[in-house]
Amino acid sequence: MPELSPDMASRFMQLIGILRWAVELGQLDVFHELSQLSQHQALPREGHLEALYHMFAYLKQSGGRKKRVVFDPEAPELDLSHLIKADWGDFYPDAYEEISPRAPKPRGRPVRINCFVDANHAGNLVTRRSHTGIIIYVQNAPTIWYSKRQNTVESSSFGSEFVALRIAKELIVALRFKLRSFGVPIEGPHEDMNGPALVHCDNNGVVKNTTRPESTLAKKHVSINYHAVREAVAAGIILVSKEDSATNIADGFTKILPAPRRKSIFEDMLY
Repeated sequence: MPELSPDMASRFMQLIGILRWAVELGQLDVFHELSQLSQHQALPREGHLEALYHMFAYLKQSGGRKKRVVFDPEAPELDLSHLIKADWGDFYPDAYEEISPRAPKPRGRPVRINCFVDANHAGNLVTRRSHTGIIIYVQNAPTIWYSKRQNTVESSSFGSEFVALRIAKELIVALRFKLRSFGVPIEGPHEDMNGPALVHCDNNGVVKNTTRPESTLAKKHVSINYHAVREAVAAGIILVSKEDSATNIADGFTKILPAPRRKSIFEDMLY
């Protein structure tokens, strides 16, 4: 479609800014669409502006101004029977989590961290870059959400999922450091103090490579993400769990979904 005039391009960027604040305040059901449209700020076209208007119409129709994010302080109920706790000492003997010696003494109820991560492999039809989607819960409260195009082109879903998992690991490390700085005690999935955050991923290859120390890397070009994630597992920062694609809620931050699927993902987050 034709390019926007300078005045309308400025309006396009203003509307992008408004929706960014809406997402920041909890309007999570338009996050992925906003992330895609934000990639066209350098050269917006008429179709991009029309898509933005459709997003505002959706928010108005769905009661966007009245929606609230659900913050549940209770610990999540999870099936932990399938988790694998392995000995990583032979592979990463010096792996450890950096904890500030100046952090206050933990007080109060401990919290658990759960993260859902997904990647839409080669989702961008022009550049074939993948898209990362992440949502991190503290207890049952969504705390951090992330939806962004990856900076590299990955030749396999294995590589794109590992990139997404490495980004999730970095967000979790920062969150754990911040919680400790506030004096909030952190509990693992097995009620172990200072235990790992539980990361849910729907890629079998990634899960096996991050739960079984003896697994080998077949694709050398993803070695940095591979070892960064495995070392975090060895340090007790994260623990990776297999999550079915049908129940992986990070799916809503990686691709355009049909209305029933979108509703099933976001109805537990927003009301």
